[in-house]
Amino acid sequence: AWGWRIPFLGSVLLIALGLYIRLNIHETPSFKAVEKTGEQVKVPLFEVFRKYWKQVLLGGVATMSTGTSYNLIVAFGLTYGTQTLGFSRGEMLTVVLVSCAACIFMLPFFGALSDRIGRKPIIIGGIIAEALVAFPMFWLMDTKELPLVFAGYLLLMTAFAANYGPIATFLAELFGTRVRYSGLSISYMLSGLLGSAATPLVTTALLSMTGKGSSVAWYMVGSAVVSLVALLLLTETFNKDINTKARG
Repeated sequence: AWGWRIPFLGSVLLIALGLYIRLNIHETPSFKAVEKTGEQVKVPLFEVFRKYWKQVLLGGVATMSTGTSYNLIVAFGLTYGTQTLGFSRGEMLTVVLVSCAACIFMLPFFGALSDRIGRKPIIIGGIIAEALVAFPMFWLMDTKELPLVFAGYLLLMTAFAANYGPIATFLAELFGTRVRYSGLSISYMLSGLLGSAATPLVTTALLSMTGKGSSVAWYMVGSAVVSLVALLLLTETFNKDINTKARG
């Protein structure tokens, strides 16, 4: 009756953290250099679409599979597990929460790994893993054995973490200093529309039409393939100077 309010009240801590970061952490040296020379862009949105429209589109599509896989885990999996497989809501919520807790530790690991060997190799590995574990996840869920459901969830969550961990840095590095935040935001919002917003509607429709989790697994595979193609069309940003004037 009241427990659902706790996370919303807890968000007050996030507001305090955000204010602390904004007031106490300095801007990057590259942004300070732009500010010092008076090269700020008055309307970054126009600059982004004029000079970086390819990065926006490809970046958004390349990130799409993160939204697809995460929504399969958190939203669709919960519905599929309770309504189709017969698990209680408490059991499925426990599976989701434990998987998300594990993800908290995996995200910084894969992010740090991308600082050592590059952004694209880690993201590519995550996308391929999402495609490879899509069917095994549903096979494990369809056994109706809770430990195996956990295993399926952790497989897909690991693939998601490898994909998602370096994404923010990779997207930011696609854009020049003057429009970096705007470019990153627009590209990420596009990925949200393509992946997170569309996935619940598509997966529900697929399950309703076929009654089989395999149809949703094929959707995950298709999403991963499209994202992989878009990612391969983007250049690696690791160990490259992203602050030159040539990059805007």
